[in-house]
Amino acid sequence: MKLAPHYLKRYKDITLLMLKYGEAGMPSRFNFENHGAEVNGNGGQTAKELPDDLERLGPTFVKLGQLLSSRADLLPERYLKGLQRLQDKVKPFPFQDVEFIVEAELKTKLNKAFSFFDPEPLAAASLGQVHRAALHDGRPVVVKVQRPNIGKQIEEDFAALTEIARFLDRHTKFGQRYRLLKVLEEFENTLAHELDYRREASNMMTLGKNLKKFERIRVPVPIQDYTTQKILTMSYVEGTKITQLSPLARLDIDGCGLVG
Repeated sequence: MKLAPHYLKRYKDITLLMLKYGEAGMPSRFNFENHGAEVNGNGGQTAKELPDDLERLGPTFVKLGQLLSSRADLLPERYLKGLQRLQDKVKPFPFQDVEFIVEAELKTKLNKAFSFFDPEPLAAASLGQVHRAALHDGRPVVVKVQRPNIGKQIEEDFAALTEIARFLDRHTKFGQRYRLLKVLEEFENTLAHELDYRREASNMMTLGKNLKKFERIRVPVPIQDYTTQKILTMSYVEGTKITQLSPLARLDIDGCGLVG
């Protein structure tokens, strides 16, 4: 495997993660040798730590954890239970970053764009978070803000992951069976789409038109003048609390435009 010097720290982080969670039972189903269980010897405790470790590695790995949380064919049950937290609760980023991103994207001060902007996030997800706000004409809105420097971080993560996936595809039965490079390519394309909030705004408009005849379904309307690649401003739907929605109703808070 060719290791690009620029990504050596990322290779190290990923390798340590694989060693920590490569416990008994997992290597056999993946068909490659690993002795992580003998290293940590505490599968139950490390299972609880997995969501936090993925968060420390950044948004790419949080998204990966969300995907793996439903893959009982790949991970033992105790890992799936821990990873489910990443579907509902991800640590928010500081409001000072939110303010900087919104002002940079809209090219104006926050108080000139909005009459009110709640510093406490309504919800936080792997790629962004949502804040309640109000426009100067009185309309209540929610503003979805992308995590700072996320594009560059994801690009670097995939550069490192691609080298690892290429190695596993060539030298392990697990890689040959699951075609990791292909899976990684599809995963990267999905994330690239989610990182452009203008695309999401367009999808929301299409969804709203298609569901217009259903009176009990309300789709938020994007505010085009307050939407860019990194921020998405949409009408606030009264009476909806995120915690009341089931996982299926919530869909993916990074992609649906409703909450996160």
